[in-house]
Amino acid sequence: MGWGMAWPYLPNYMKILGGGIIFISLLSILFNITSSVGQYFWGRRADQYGRKKPFIFIGISSGMLFYLLMGIIGSSIALLTLRTFQGFFVSSQTPSVSALVSEISTDIGRGFGIFNTFSNIGFMLGNFTGGFIVQFFPVNYVFIFSSIPFIISMVILIFFKEEGKKAMDFRFLFRYDRPGRTVFQWGKGKEFLRRNRNLAIFSFSIFILMLSSGMVYSFLSILIGNRFGNSWVGLYFGIDGGISSLLIYPFGYLADRIGSKYVVLVGLLTYMLAFYFYFIAHTVILLIVAAIFSATKWASYFNSINTYVSRMSRREERATALGIMNSAISLGWVFGPILGSLAISYYGLDMNFLLAIFPVILSLFIVLFFVENDRNKIYKR
Repeated sequence: MGWGMAWPYLPNYMKILGGGIIFISLLSILFNITSSVGQYFWGRRADQYGRKKPFIFIGISSGMLFYLLMGIIGSSIALLTLRTFQGFFVSSQTPSVSALVSEISTDIGRGFGIFNTFSNIGFMLGNFTGGFIVQFFPVNYVFIFSSIPFIISMVILIFFKEEGKKAMDFRFLFRYDRPGRTVFQWGKGKEFLRRNRNLAIFSFSIFILMLSSGMVYSFLSILIGNRFGNSWVGLYFGIDGGISSLLIYPFGYLADRIGSKYVVLVGLLTYMLAFYFYFIAHTVILLIVAAIFSATKWASYFNSINTYVSRMSRREERATALGIMNSAISLGWVFGPILGSLAISYYGLDMNFLLAIFPVILSLFIVLFFVENDRNKIYKR
């Protein structure tokens, strides 16, 4: 709910604070640069120390703190700075959440289906709440009020039990192993990708797709605000989230039955349709059609890529694998907004959404011909 309230209004808030297209792009670029570093860093730490809950708590609490500060500040530079630091610290939760879901699920696809359904319902309710707030308060109040769901989430997480896990020692989170070695140890990441060539190809396909996602979703709030008014920003994402909540579990079930690869392909096809309808959506009806396709691609794609990586990686390094996957997502969102801002400069805001279809086509080609299917495969050792 907290993310659903605040995230859609970041571009609009930056515009109000005086930031142009470059600053709006940098909101995504800088966040995802630091997130790309953080995903692997935190994922590897979670695997090393055997506990996921502390890393999830770091992510939730830092998300709350940075959004609260964003609501208080009054300049575009300060907003950009806070968003940059937020990227590193909130990335601590993403690989740990996915790894934990896969560990406690009997059927991984359906496990992610249940988890993502609740996540999406929360995001939807946050979208509607944010849309309601901006009708009566300035936009910065959305970020201040978003701290309330974050705090409730932290309280609930306190009562979650991780059974049979060793105690966490935070003193070693940032230590150097020996003089001259970096804390990130990227060499081990390269070694992991060499051992898992199929996962490397799959992660590359995700990176390509996220180029188009960054092109579109860094600027979609601006497009909707220009065509339908700011209150429709939260309303649109709420409709999108509501529809996808109904579809996530069925797609998770389908991923267990036929394999995640084919569900990922469905997601890629509906990505193309969603982007096309953003391009032509000058009426509310067409915007809702775009939301239907967008909800379908979200429910099929993101649920399935988590399922795929969880199945195709060893249990003792699953958070690392998921961290690399999420780094691919973040890196795509580093370069995607740059491509989007260039497309807007040369061809206009509307045309950017049509051009974003081309990276989707390339990603679909890679998955279709070069990625192994994961049906009936899971590494327990």
